[in-house]
Amino acid sequence: MTAVEPVLDAFLEFNIVLGLSALIWLTARAILVRTSLCYGFVEQLRALKTLCICVIFSPVLAMCVSGFVSLAWPGRVVALGDIAVAAYLRGEIAMPAVQFETLLNTRERWVDHVLTGSYIFVTCVLIVLALVSAALAIRIVRNALAISNAVRSSFLWRQSAKVDIRLSDRISVPFAVRGLRRRHVVLPSHLLNTPRDLRFALAHEFQHIRALDLEWELGFEFLRPLLFWNPAYLVLKSQFDRLRELACDQSVVSRRGLDATSYTACLLDYCTRSVKLRSPRILHVALVNGTNAKHALRQRVIALTDAPITKGHFPAVFLGFTLCLVTLLAIGSASVRQTQDWSHDRLMLSTVVNLDRLEARNQGN
Repeated sequence: MTAVEPVLDAFLEFNIVLGLSALIWLTARAILVRTSLCYGFVEQLRALKTLCICVIFSPVLAMCVSGFVSLAWPGRVVALGDIAVAAYLRGEIAMPAVQFETLLNTRERWVDHVLTGSYIFVTCVLIVLALVSAALAIRIVRNALAISNAVRSSFLWRQSAKVDIRLSDRISVPFAVRGLRRRHVVLPSHLLNTPRDLRFALAHEFQHIRALDLEWELGFEFLRPLLFWNPAYLVLKSQFDRLRELACDQSVVSRRGLDATSYTACLLDYCTRSVKLRSPRILHVALVNGTNAKHALRQRVIALTDAPITKGHFPAVFLGFTLCLVTLLAIGSASVRQTQDWSHDRLMLSTVVNLDRLEARNQGN
């Protein structure tokens, strides 16, 4: 139990930071939609990717913030628990010491409940979560095998240093997928009869490969069995999927000079095909996603219409925007961090709690 407790506590802290990152992102998005930068999808996607990377390295960011504060303002603390203890000792929080300490140690008590199984309800919930997690992991393996079979059954048409272009009679919508060593772009065979659509499909899928969207999709899906229960994960995954396609469309039209109207017509055609598909929905990046095609298509068409107007965004503005997000996340990570050391204030609080308990015992006698 002792060895598992730090792991479980770190997992809970990671989920708290993940929720904080989702809140920061949604707030930033609400601000962006009111500005002229609302159609800067490429820059927004980069900012979101940076924020997600910072969530992974949030313990390092938290230590950096705590170290900076201790050097710049000696005696100051960042963790909310330490701030609350200092406020209590100053008399700013009116609450019995024992009750305050119990509230302060809520996370530790829940970790103990999970590890000891003292509550049947908590144990049942954990069993259900474990079963759902196992089912999701099995689905990932099953879909990975299905996609692998689809790639193996396709015909190798073109080959570059890192990417294979394949043709298949079994699919209706182009998609890109990452293998262990190589990336694959799988195209429907009928595209050979329509050079314009073939060009659009290749440009779209190769843009996903350049942006490393395949690796990001794999990362999100492999984390699903662990984080499916956290609404913050679902929010960030949904935002990433949306921005991934909008940014890809915007980059393809602006970089290659393709006609936005013809490209939109191609998307409409493949949307019609996609909603009729029964194929694996994860581990690959398709031209049009079947489950969300109708919902996302409207935004993609509007974005393509506005793309010629919005391709000259200000990199410095989005760089500052990204730095603000990272700074907020770093401060938030430091504030929710569980402190393990016994500071002077913590010792004072423990002394007050012990005195209150001793007084209550003496009154009971």
